[in-house]
Amino acid sequence: MSLGLRTLLLAGAVLLAYANSLHGSFHYDDFHSLLNNPHIRSLGAVPRFFADPQLFSSDPEKAMYRPLLLVSYALNHAAGQYHPTGYHLVNLALHLGCAFLVWRLALQAGAGQAGAWAAGLLFGLWPLAGEPVNYICSRSESLAALWYLGSLSLFIGGRPGGALLCFGLALGSKEMAITLPAALWLADHFLGQRRPWCGYLPFAALGLAYVALLWSFGLIGGGGKPGPRGLGAQLWTQIKAGVYYLKLIAMPVGLNVEHAFAEAQGPGQPVVWLGLLLLVSLAWLGWRQRSRPSLLWPALAGLALLPATLVPLNVLVNEHRLYLPLAFLAVGAGLAANGLWPYRRLGLAGLVLGAALVAQRNREWTDELSLWRAAAARSPQAPRARVHLGEALRQGGDLAGARREFDAALRLDPGHRAARTNLGNLHYEAALTQPDSAAAQREYALAAAQYEEVLRRDPDFREALNNLGSIYLVLGRVVEAAQVYERVVALSPHFPEAHYNLGLARRRQGQYALAAEAYRQALGLRPDAETWCNLGEVLLLQGQGASDGGRAQWQEALNCFRQALAMEPGNPLAATRLRQMGGGQ
Repeated sequence: MSLGLRTLLLAGAVLLAYANSLHGSFHYDDFHSLLNNPHIRSLGAVPRFFADPQLFSSDPEKAMYRPLLLVSYALNHAAGQYHPTGYHLVNLALHLGCAFLVWRLALQAGAGQAGAWAAGLLFGLWPLAGEPVNYICSRSESLAALWYLGSLSLFIGGRPGGALLCFGLALGSKEMAITLPAALWLADHFLGQRRPWCGYLPFAALGLAYVALLWSFGLIGGGGKPGPRGLGAQLWTQIKAGVYYLKLIAMPVGLNVEHAFAEAQGPGQPVVWLGLLLLVSLAWLGWRQRSRPSLLWPALAGLALLPATLVPLNVLVNEHRLYLPLAFLAVGAGLAANGLWPYRRLGLAGLVLGAALVAQRNREWTDELSLWRAAAARSPQAPRARVHLGEALRQGGDLAGARREFDAALRLDPGHRAARTNLGNLHYEAALTQPDSAAAQREYALAAAQYEEVLRRDPDFREALNNLGSIYLVLGRVVEAAQVYERVVALSPHFPEAHYNLGLARRRQGQYALAAEAYRQALGLRPDAETWCNLGEVLLLQGQGASDGGRAQWQEALNCFRQALAMEPGNPLAATRLRQMGGGQ
């Protein structure tokens, strides 16, 4: 079979398996980092992506330094706004690029043409690799993997300059690329290279510079919020996770965006020690055979998982964390395939089955409702799956179904903040549909009770605080609302909605100068037409009591309404005020 035909077959097989992923929608973190993120809507913001990690999200407190990921979003938005197909096409192209690099690495490692091609096919069609294709935000994984694999291939091929450039691009895509210098040393060690230590020095220097940059941004170090668990609990949990990942790799069925996986309660659990024994045994067997180059690839797979193993993250296990490890394991499988050519028909049948499972899994990613319905069915004891399913039902108008899911989540975990806050939101929204009625007052009281229960358990939970302030404001308890919003601002100074709401409360109190300052703070974090209009309104009110007739406030208000109209052409309030003020020309 010719090289060109193999290339076409690999590309065609992967594209065919993932063809139905192009109809998928946005999910989960896509909303804060992409759909609601104003920074990716202009290519003019691209240079700032490399200097300000807060541009990663509409919520500055979710800052991450992934500038190349943001560049890819901005290019997608410039090409097709928020039509999801374009974003999915890019994700699919990245996956296909990684599959070709797996093929290339297998060739460089000594696999024959057929074995190397099989490695690329195996990675391209293995169902466990599907999350970074279907989940747009998980593009960070495949984008970083593309540069990581490219850097390793160039380094093995004797092109360290290109490898160093790709390392920098990988770091700009996701933090997990920091392990690459160690991967390069392992590759030399197992493949019999005898490179002097200075050959690794530029990579180590770049990695250290990257760590220093993250430190300067406050993204690592002791200055941030405490992690979700201590290092001891993290390590015991990840021992369990390691065994669980082996199961998912070998049997990629029952895949789920929310796996039912519990945190280890300590080293005394038998499952932890059994897992540790299994992992140590596998490592020991590998070490006994360390002279075999084929053992490089499972070693690299373990290395690629090291950041998620050491750093405590909110989600205990995640399928997309296995994306790069799967690429390395596929290379190893390609090497092993050299002696399995007589069984090629069986292997082909396995790949066809894998492609069918990929297509089936793609359908579950069609929208939020299908994704979380599948997650809740496979992990009925996972409260987070119930919460997200409830939110999807609420978005679809099924309020009764949403309430059932939130209640189910609270039965599983009475202290689940998001479940109780969302339940409060249902009551709050029900009250808004029937204003100035006794029923509305009851709904407001029920909503407030849910938020207050959340705050009793966690006094600093921002969403519950902010929503409680909104209830106080609607009920006319303006002083209490202002106090709550001041607390939210103190806890989350980079949360624009809190500053905006504080401006509303200050205006209701008649404190126009303080309201104007709150709106200015909100605009500094997230400019929008509504906030510009509100700032203009309070400036006009503030100017009414000024000794000079409020000339300075009048001029600033005029500029505010012009800014609002520039951001939202046709904004009725801005257009009306500009006509009244004679500044609409």
